Amino acid sequence: MIHLSRTRLWVLALFFSLLLAGLSFYFLRSPSTAQLLSTLPPADRPTLYADLSLLRRAGILQRIAGQAGAEEPDYLKFVAATSFDYRNDLDRLLLQFTPAQTNVIAAGRFHVDRLRSYSLSSGGRCTSGLCSLPGSVPERQISWQPLARNLIGLSSGPDPLAATAFSSHNSHPLFPVPAAALWLYLPASELHPREGLPPGASAFLSALEGARYALLSVAAAPQGDGFSVQLEAPLADAQQASQVAAKLGDATQMLKRLLNREGRQPDPADLSGILAAGNFWADSATVRGRWPIPPAFLDKLGR
Repeated sequence: MIHLSRTRLWVLALFFSLLLAGLSFYFLRSPSTAQLLSTLPPADRPTLYADLSLLRRAGILQRIAGQAGAEEPDYLKFVAATSFDYRNDLDRLLLQFTPAQTNVIAAGRFHVDRLRSYSLSSGGRCTSGLCSLPGSVPERQISWQPLARNLIGLSSGPDPLAATAFSSHNSHPLFPVPAAALWLYLPASELHPREGLPPGASAFLSALEGARYALLSVAAAPQGDGFSVQLEAPLADAQQASQVAAKLGDATQMLKRLLNREGRQPDPADLSGILAAGNFWADSATVRGRWPIPPAFLDKLGR
């Protein structure tokens, strides 16, 4: 019979406590944003990330989402059937946009059984963890599957089995992942003017032509008044970066002149006020910029 001293018992107890704590952290911790990105199907497409839990704690989500219960009847029916409401249950969201398809990674608290039942009751099918159901139009087929604890992958597009493309072994991120609660990645293929954009936005995209990508992230303003959008756009060399920074400055001045011709002043509560307040500079071979977002703009979004 083995006899252990009280000291050794305490040491063993401490060892196993630390071991259990480490295992719990390993299995229960949330995946990093880079890990979420690597789960998406490999494609250099526009990507949007939102940390809704952080936005919720800061009171921003409530200001943007507006009053609870004002959503469309179809969404309220979905909430009643699945007990899932993004206001309270969705913590992080990652969206990848392709020409015909949208891929989504959602982290939060899900009742998977209720989501399956909702899919089946909506004319869908569920097989081996994968569920698919028809969307509002034939070319919009929705498929989803659980990826891990509190993690779901969802696709919307012409392929009813598109959600099978989610994998933890897909490609690594193609850009440095910002430490921000909200950011948008635009690849080089998206940096050109197009119809349907708000006034001024097309000019800024045109000025960014030649950049490898544009990364826009939201951060707290340095003065503590509202927030700001930060721009990072790498170019081939420092000369091109200086030229693009100058073009962005020219686009800002052009927007101000257009507003003056119309007898208007930049309004801090709409996009014209934000774009007109942009500031840009070259940091070696990278263009950086900043647009302040005053609280009035966030208040208007929630109306």
